[in-house]
Amino acid sequence: MSSFRASNQMAAFFGVMTFVTLGTAVAYALVHWLGIPTGSFSVWLVSLLMLWWLVVVVTLPWNLHFQARAVIADALRSQEQSIRVEARDLSYVKRWAKLSLIAAIALHLLSAGGFYLLAAYDVTPVGYYGAVAALALVGLRPAIRAYEYVAERIAQIGKEVRFPRDDVLALRSEVEQLQRSVKAHADRLDLEVPESWAAKSEATIRALRADIEASRAALEDLRRANEDDHRQLARGAEQAAARIGEDAQVLGHVRELVRFFKQA
Repeated sequence: MSSFRASNQMAAFFGVMTFVTLGTAVAYALVHWLGIPTGSFSVWLVSLLMLWWLVVVVTLPWNLHFQARAVIADALRSQEQSIRVEARDLSYVKRWAKLSLIAAIALHLLSAGGFYLLAAYDVTPVGYYGAVAALALVGLRPAIRAYEYVAERIAQIGKEVRFPRDDVLALRSEVEQLQRSVKAHADRLDLEVPESWAAKSEATIRALRADIEASRAALEDLRRANEDDHRQLARGAEQAAARIGEDAQVLGHVRELVRFFKQA
């Protein structure tokens, strides 16, 4: 969330810089087209650089300071609700909040002095206005941010009234637990993981299929062997029946011979 806010602030900063540059170029072209005395191009260029510098001074150090103050306020609210906050991180943020405030005020004062010198040495008459603006923005920028902070704080309080922080934290814990559970089940069902339940089940199914195919092949071999045995038994029975027929004929002949000798 903080990275998203920082990216938005940087986008807004570059947007302001682009707007200031384009606005200055349009104003210079317009007054030059209307024939109004505009001064030299170098004066306009120095004035544009002054505007850029004011935007930098008013934006970057103050944004860093107020962001650090917001983090400190969130950390204090978390400590009030017995939420663990690293003391090292909190002291780091407090140090940068102090340094950024000192840097912001110093930059305003130095900018005012530098702009005054530009006007005093006839580099650009806009230097006096820039010096006044630099000093005025020392109080105006914190006042604007204070209003924004109060509005954000009221909105945050309203959100906490609708969605209490304890309930949000409990819900977040439950969601994180559900996410871990879903991930564990997903890992169990992931065929790409060799030790997962799905991979082991798939391996077991493949082994069972191989065993079934082997059993089918063995059963087919037994069926064929059984058919061969039956055919061999049938041929043996036929041969035995033929031999019995032949033996019966021989016995018949023997009886005829015996009868012949008795009659003789």
